[in-house]
Amino acid sequence: MDWNWRQAKWPHLTWNERKLRRAEALFAQGAGVSIGASKHLSDDEREGLSVELMSQEAVDTSAIEGEALDRDSVHHRSATI
Repeated sequence: MDWNWRQAKWPHLTWNERKLRRAEALFAQGAGVSIGASKHLSDDEREGLSVELMSQEAVDTSAIEGEALDRDSVHHRSATI
């Protein structure tokens, strides 16, 4: 996927509202389930889950930017900061 500002129609982008609406609904549903489930975790478990999610986000973001990071090294680095 290319950066938005590199798209031929930038900054006049178009999108499929029906698909976007569906994706938004699925995201909201998943977020609700995740928030509800997290209420049953201890503080330590919730903190561990946050670290895992942030580590995965770092790996995913780096992949978008064309850099492949090792998830374990990201997790290890975030645990030492």
